[in-house]
Amino acid sequence: MSKLSDEEKSLFASAMQDVSPIKSTNVIKQRNETQQTKRYQQTMKMLRDKNRKQQHEPGNASRISQYEKLTTVSAYESLMHHRKGMRLQDLTRLKRGEYPIEAELDLHGLTEMAADEALQNFINRCYLHKKRCALVIHGKGYNSEASAPVLKNLVNMRLRQIRKVIAFCSSLPKDGGTGSVYVLLKAQ
Repeated sequence: MSKLSDEEKSLFASAMQDVSPIKSTNVIKQRNETQQTKRYQQTMKMLRDKNRKQQHEPGNASRISQYEKLTTVSAYESLMHHRKGMRLQDLTRLKRGEYPIEAELDLHGLTEMAADEALQNFINRCYLHKKRCALVIHGKGYNSEASAPVLKNLVNMRLRQIRKVIAFCSSLPKDGGTGSVYVLLKAQ
């Protein structure tokens, strides 16, 4: 790196004479984080309320809300869930990515409501077309306004509720790692 000449130093000083330092933005960041947390909590409350409403509809009375018990997951946490009675060999194959991926859904850029609807429709279509394994890309929530990844938590909650889903787990790094899940559907 070269040293600045006296002429360059004086030129720089004259260019900077009217400049004042930027004030610290720590207060603004804290305020934004609390606003983001509040928005995230409102979204989760809305989803819980929607879930309760669906439970009270005729035909859904026996459905138990697992969403009430779930804690939020972070961007780097792995997801895994399976129904009772699933064979250990099948779960191991799913975790290793040994099932061929027959369908894929990318939820990047969708709102919570649109992602929820798209996910449910996708699972129903996969089941109707007799697909066994699907990949759902939810992302890690880097651009999320909330303090936790909204779509990842939505996928975690919703897939647990859909009876056609017998298991899901975070995918291998080549398929997205903790930013996506393999979903195993019931055979027809």
